[in-house]
Amino acid sequence: MTSVHEDVQNYYGQQLQQSADLKTDACCTKAQIPSFIKEIIKKVHPEVVAKYYGCGLVMPPKLEGCRVLDLGSGSGRDVYILSNLVGAQGYIVGVDMTAEQVCVKFDDNDYRIIDLL
Repeated sequence: MTSVHEDVQNYYGQQLQQSADLKTDACCTKAQIPSFIKEIIKKVHPEVVAKYYGCGLVMPPKLEGCRVLDLGSGSGRDVYILSNLVGAQGYIVGVDMTAEQVCVKFDDNDYRIIDLL
């Protein structure tokens, strides 16, 4: 018998390869993404965007200079968005338990690389 932890790692790390593979839309929002966020998403590598399995970005209206922790950050789409919103004086940390999500790799210098611990 597997644990919930192993089941989650298997689902997000092995079964899902892109957003279209999600087996439910229970965690998907119908809300429209604000245009300023869409502009930031355009700068995110397509592979990171394709592996976005989140529930939508939930954030307070003013993040400049804040410290933010994103638990379950997956491939890092929201970490990248938030890093743009907290600015140079802010700080964002993304944490995920699924190695396949955290280790999305690509070779393209046109995209900002975020160091992963």
